[in-house]
Amino acid sequence: GHPDLPIEGSDPLAAVESWLRPLPEPHPALTLALNWLDTHRPAPRATTLVHGDFRTGNFMLTPKGVSGLLDWEFAHWGSPEEDLGWIAVRDWRFGQLGKPIGGFASRAAFYGAYEAASGQEVDWEAVHWWEIMGNVRWAAGCACQGQRYLRGEVVDLELIAIARRAAEMEWEAIRLIEQGPSKRG
Repeated sequence: GHPDLPIEGSDPLAAVESWLRPLPEPHPALTLALNWLDTHRPAPRATTLVHGDFRTGNFMLTPKGVSGLLDWEFAHWGSPEEDLGWIAVRDWRFGQLGKPIGGFASRAAFYGAYEAASGQEVDWEAVHWWEIMGNVRWAAGCACQGQRYLRGEVVDLELIAIARRAAEMEWEAIRLIEQGPSKRG
């Protein structure tokens, strides 16, 4: 692997837990979701380059298709399903909840296109795990952004506005756990 990228095998659950520890308020939904994630980890697959923030807003499109990917600061070696789960995080749908992939596509259509382009079969259960993980990760990130504002580290109202999104992502993680993986949409 490239020496400047995080090594494979880092635990995404440990990272989120480290973000939650210093928060002054409890997040029981995230604790429940982290416990579920820990006991339902997908089997390891071939390691690939993961963008780490693959979502609407970080890719450029032309009429011919994707022309570029932006914001590679979270790139690392990991599971290919991580990016597929991240693009389905509720917040990246921008109100288009019926189109779970970035607010523009169904899971079946997007994963079918991914399989055709990559030659790799999508593991729907692993993507489900990573979608839950993505909602948990973003919920924790939102809560941390709010704390940066409340501690006076950054005086930017956007941070406190982002913090209110944590509850939505917590709810989505729990909803996805209850729903289970789906090939419907």
